[in-house]
Amino acid sequence: MNEVRDAAATDEDGRPYANGFQPAVSDWDGWTCEDDCAVCATGADCADCQECTDFAFPYPPHWARTWQEGEPERGVEAFGGPGGMSAGRALVDDGGDWVLIEQNRDAAATARAAGHWVVEADIRTLDPRHPALRCTRRFHGSPPCQTLSDGGKRSGWNRQEISELQSIMWQASEAFGFLEVDDLCSLYGGPHHYYGDVIDGMEDHPDAHGWGDQCGGGHLPPCMTPAAFREWAASSVSDERTALMAEMLIWPMCLVQIGAPLVSITMEQSANLLRQTPALAEAIQSEITSVEGFGWAWCSWQIADAADFGAATHRERAWMVATRYEQPRYADHVDGQAAAREMFAHVLKKTGKLPDWMPELDRRIEPYQGRPALPVVTVADALNLPATWWADTRGKRKVNPETGRPNGGGSFPLNRVGMCVTAPWYGIKFRPADVPQGEGTTTVSLPDLGVLVGFRQDYPWTYIPARTGAKGTRNIAQMIADAVSPFMGAAISAAVQGEDWYKPVSGYQAALYRLRTQAETNRRPEVEEQLTLFGSQTLLRTLFAPRPSAPAADWKPAV
Repeated sequence: MNEVRDAAATDEDGRPYANGFQPAVSDWDGWTCEDDCAVCATGADCADCQECTDFAFPYPPHWARTWQEGEPERGVEAFGGPGGMSAGRALVDDGGDWVLIEQNRDAAATARAAGHWVVEADIRTLDPRHPALRCTRRFHGSPPCQTLSDGGKRSGWNRQEISELQSIMWQASEAFGFLEVDDLCSLYGGPHHYYGDVIDGMEDHPDAHGWGDQCGGGHLPPCMTPAAFREWAASSVSDERTALMAEMLIWPMCLVQIGAPLVSITMEQSANLLRQTPALAEAIQSEITSVEGFGWAWCSWQIADAADFGAATHRERAWMVATRYEQPRYADHVDGQAAAREMFAHVLKKTGKLPDWMPELDRRIEPYQGRPALPVVTVADALNLPATWWADTRGKRKVNPETGRPNGGGSFPLNRVGMCVTAPWYGIKFRPADVPQGEGTTTVSLPDLGVLVGFRQDYPWTYIPARTGAKGTRNIAQMIADAVSPFMGAAISAAVQGEDWYKPVSGYQAALYRLRTQAETNRRPEVEEQLTLFGSQTLLRTLFAPRPSAPAADWKPAV
């Protein structure tokens, strides 16, 4: 990686790149902090060295230094949002060295306040071939889901657009230098076509009936820059946000292209990516596992609900886990056809057949591995409210005279796991069951919304006022609604790095939702235990009287 390529822009074998392509690292003169930095040679930190800071910008200054064995693994998280995936990752691997990329200024400020290194930028303005990224081992991405989600205009469901984008994504391996071909000869002025036959007019070439130094098989050299590939992808869709799915191939392939020892890729997206546009998931999977692409050992797709892994509200998302050399932790093999029939039951009912293009669903990760599921947490449990109360997500509504119920829905009891939190929930009102719908007076706080998703009570939600007096309530609620649940972030991260998720997440859930305190408060001791331990009914009543719940803000990660 530290070898300097010559001005002619050749690959590692001295062959010129195709179509005039010149990788960004070809302009790198090979400078590294440990080899040539006079400041750091004195023992100074890279952060105190202007040369390291300038070289690595916008990434951490110490990334100017080559990673050494025993140091925290470096990772890049695209579309990092307010830090939900990172919060989950910290539960299982608090020693990682990650950079988050996020364009939304409030989400970036929130993640930064939570202690993460954040590059606040449109990801399309960044070049993943930056030499400071040459030691990246992990990559995660949560591309925007607005064009795929049920709440949007669903432009990402357009079959023709998705087909065109799929075809473009299939060519990422060729664009970035991972397509293996039988004969590279014609690319370098040799006498042979792609399949080895002699080109017309080249019969007199000395190597026409033999093999020269540049004949034979190999990987097709890169032929596109990230910017050119992004432009190509965007040209195929009506909403450029759909094209951001291509970043899930652009970044990993370019990182490996510059020599990064990338070993895992994880991804979170709307469940509709699999249910409604499985062709995009297929394109990513095929480029990662195909011998014509990355040729990695594992790439699985599945839909998982955060409520099944400890959260107090549902949050179904599509998840991808890919590993380079071996199966991830929690690897599980299933009947792919049965999984496909279940996933696409709505398609089978409508068309009588499965989608033409879909990822292989015969593998997934199963974090529980036969262990008991984490406790189910209701909204009442999470917010320490009476289980008999109700929540109204909308204002007072007229009653249907036939049913006697309010029109339009928007109300639910608190004695169950909540629906997926959405931005309008900032206006939710809680009420006892005997209070008419729409007349509740107990409101929800933004920290409480975060708790329902899985964030700690004191998570530093941040809003940068766009105008004087603006509070940003809706903006923060939208951040919470869009974020990855830390519960899922922990389970998925543990599949590829860090420790097993079960014990730390169990402890986190118990502290966040005060499960132990509630269990002690609700527990009724046996008669023998009462007589033996307490001796008097007075002491019994004192010890088992309802006690204030310990605030979730008191929870701190174990050191």
